[in-house]
Amino acid sequence: MYLETQLKEGERSLARIWKVAALRGVFAIAFAVVILIWPSIGLTALIALFGAFALVSGVGTIAGAIRIPMERRQRIWLVSEGLLGAAVGIVVFVWPDLSALGLLYAIAAWAIAMGIFEIGLAFELPLGGRRVLLLGLGGLLSIAFGVIMFAEPGAGAVALLTLIAAFALVTGITRIAFAIELRRVLGEIEHGLRLRFKTKPVTHG
Repeated sequence: MYLETQLKEGERSLARIWKVAALRGVFAIAFAVVILIWPSIGLTALIALFGAFALVSGVGTIAGAIRIPMERRQRIWLVSEGLLGAAVGIVVFVWPDLSALGLLYAIAAWAIAMGIFEIGLAFELPLGGRRVLLLGLGGLLSIAFGVIMFAEPGAGAVALLTLIAAFALVTGITRIAFAIELRRVLGEIEHGLRLRFKTKPVTHG
């Protein structure tokens, strides 16, 4: 009975993590697509767009961390990552005279911090196999993009927009791949539970 309870609890946890990861991935890809199809986007619109992206991503992570049954240390990691995203989004919104270089540095710093958090989560969350690799890879790519942005602050506007779009696109794809992997594991858990209940011997009192 205790094993069945653990399996059901794990099923609920994975389902919620899957939804949060997929939502963040969709928002990241949408952010990238808008930049790519709107190359002449103004700085004010870009700041508002990035602020909304970071804020929604952060709030979504916090909401997922609050709802997911997990250890206190794991919850702290997720909530901290969410608070970081929300804080970046708010700062960008309340700083209307932010320069293009300032925005670039804000995105670069957020990318590096987010990458560090995701690598930490790869070891903290109850994950294994490809799920750890995907989360860790996403973190490494995020750090790499952040470092490149800091290293090339003098690049042209088009190059910077392309770099920001590429960062968002790659981040979104890795998050959706992570979500699909979690959904696959969820399906395996559900299948295992069905088999367990089907093969459970019937006892007569």
